[in-house]
Amino acid sequence: MNLRLNRELKAYCNDFTTARRLLREHGAAFVEVKEQVDHYYRMPPGDADGATRRLKLRIEHGRGELIYYCEGQDRGARTSRFQTASTDDPLMGDVLEAALGISAVVRKQRELWRKDNVVFNLDTVEGVGQILEVEVQAQDGCDIDLQIIEYQRLFEPCLGDYIVGSNEDLVARASSPP
Repeated sequence: MNLRLNRELKAYCNDFTTARRLLREHGAAFVEVKEQVDHYYRMPPGDADGATRRLKLRIEHGRGELIYYCEGQDRGARTSRFQTASTDDPLMGDVLEAALGISAVVRKQRELWRKDNVVFNLDTVEGVGQILEVEVQAQDGCDIDLQIIEYQRLFEPCLGDYIVGSNEDLVARASSPP
């Protein structure tokens, strides 16, 4: 089992131009722009540890990646423990939908940047807007909490409201009647 851990800062960002400038000045490298569709599935109740469990099938470049994660909000950032598995089976989504049902479908354009153990995503999420995600991946010798604080300060000029939860929650709220 390949269990990974990251801390994530997520906020609305109406100024990707400033975010890109800050990324370049901070030494981050542009990787690519890609289209992603995430299918989130309903999860049966879990244990009482307070973590939110999620299962999604991400489709990009015609390939699937199944991602299971448990997350919690702590000190202004989200902590996720997650596992991934690749799938090329076009029926995987149908099987998961039949077994669990779909809770949300998130369509987005993602601009990906990277520096060391940090991934930066400039996302344009359909029906939601522009979001900046900073994913600090746990790595020996790195203080991920300190890195989150550093990136909160760095991006402060272009951040709007911080986001609690995932894109699943945002899309579900956006599609719910007022």
